[in-house]
Amino acid sequence: DMLALRIIQLGGTPLINPEDWFKETNCGYDAPSDPFVKKILAQNIHGEQCAIGVYTRLLEIVKDKDPVTYNMVLTILAQEVEHEEDLQALDEDLEALMMRYQ
Repeated sequence: DMLALRIIQLGGTPLINPEDWFKETNCGYDAPSDPFVKKILAQNIHGEQCAIGVYTRLLEIVKDKDPVTYNMVLTILAQEVEHEEDLQALDEDLEALMMRYQ
């Protein structure tokens, strides 16, 4: 919602069709190919890391040019970092459980 509203405020048109999201993505989308939780976690961690890179680059682009967008992207980046950390913690917990029950 935040991004869509800002795109409209800047005179653009947000992508509303999910098919377009897959075409225009910066990070691509890898549908889970293996149902093993560890593999799915790895895919999600990779996606979060890519998003962190995208938002970091966007911060550099709007820095000192658009404080509203800068602050919005900074908020989103913080959320992405938190998501990545949460997924990493889950992965570590899963690894510990797997080692315990080998």
